[in-house]
Amino acid sequence: MRGNIIEKYCSVSFDVWGTLIDLNYMLRRIAYVAAEKKRENVNLYTSKVLEAYEKSKMLRRRNPEITPNQLLEKSKEIMAEKLEMNIGTVDNIIGEAFRTAEANEAVYQDVIPTLDGLSRLGLKIGITGNVLFWPSRLTISLLEKVGLSKYFSIYVFSDEIGYSKPDREAFLKYAETAECEPERVIHVGDNVVEDVGGALSAGFYAVLIQRSLNDSIIVKPLRTAVINDMQELLRVIEQF
Repeated sequence: MRGNIIEKYCSVSFDVWGTLIDLNYMLRRIAYVAAEKKRENVNLYTSKVLEAYEKSKMLRRRNPEITPNQLLEKSKEIMAEKLEMNIGTVDNIIGEAFRTAEANEAVYQDVIPTLDGLSRLGLKIGITGNVLFWPSRLTISLLEKVGLSKYFSIYVFSDEIGYSKPDREAFLKYAETAECEPERVIHVGDNVVEDVGGALSAGFYAVLIQRSLNDSIIVKPLRTAVINDMQELLRVIEQF
């Protein structure tokens, strides 16, 4: 089986937030640190942080021409406004939230067994990610802290390459960096537009992870699957 898989596939690319690491956990950590600093109610600051997140996501959707680094700065401005703090203070709060994050709470339980399985298959494993509120170096540092970085040999982030998912150029840059033909790359993420749409537009296979669903499905003609547990990815790779 391993030989057949290596012949068919070259690499598996992952989104980070909502796919490998719980984004809501990190946003709650930021809210907690901010509330502690201001000696305010945590629930109030959780609402403020979530509002900033939704507003920043909407900014990206409505302004596709905005560059990743412009979006990074704009999103920090939005967070600072919501928290009634300056950007420097927001940066410090985010940094502390990352430093104090707990691996057993941040990483989804189905992730490490899946990455172990992919490693045994001999596939190249990497990250294709966007940025919002914090630069990619913080995400990479968190992957190291929680013990995931050992699995990844390729990192492609929007603030480094100048393209954000779902732009097909972000995915093609991943394929180029991995030295793989796009049609031999599988991308896994939790967003229909950014991950599935973008990956398919570049010729990748696309897998949507939705842990709230009751079942998984593979649509071979569309080179697409929807899974409710990351460990289902290993079955999908065999059956695509």
